[in-house]
Amino acid sequence: MQRASEAGLLPMARGSDRPDLGSLELSRLFLAAVADRGLGNAAATVREFESLRTDSGIVLGDVLDGIISGRVETASIVHQALILQLSPAGASIVSGGHHLHFGAPHAAGAAKQIVVPGAQLAAIALEFRGVMPDSADEMTAVARLSAALH
Repeated sequence: MQRASEAGLLPMARGSDRPDLGSLELSRLFLAAVADRGLGNAAATVREFESLRTDSGIVLGDVLDGIISGRVETASIVHQALILQLSPAGASIVSGGHHLHFGAPHAAGAAKQIVVPGAQLAAIALEFRGVMPDSADEMTAVARLSAALH
C-alpha cells in the first residue's frame, strides 16, 4: 500500500488520519495485494494490470472498479473466477466455460497464476463497501443461491 501511495495510485495516510478510499483506489489496493510481484514492483504492477485490455477494449481496471463499487451486481460474479497471470501480465474472467481475456494470453508454463473465485471476489467487494464480514458471507451465499436458481 505504501509503494502504491508513494506512486500516487492511492492517497497518502498522514499520521493517524486515514483517507477514505473510493472504488478505484480499492480496486488498485486489491491488485497490489493479489498481483504481488514484490514490494519494489507494486506501483508498476498495479498500473500494468489495471490497464490490461480485451481485444474489444474492455479494461480490467474498469471491470474491477465496477465490481467493487457495486455497479456489477454480486449475483453476477459469484459463479465466475478471476485468474491473474503474473508473467507475462494477463487476466481472464471465466464464467460457465466462457473466457474474457485481458492482456497476454495464457502462456503454458507461465511463472505464476492466481485464481480468485467469484464468491470470494464478491465478498471482498462487499467488505470494501463497508459490509461486515459475516454479513458479506451471508449476502454472497444468497447471491450464489439466487444465481443457481436462474
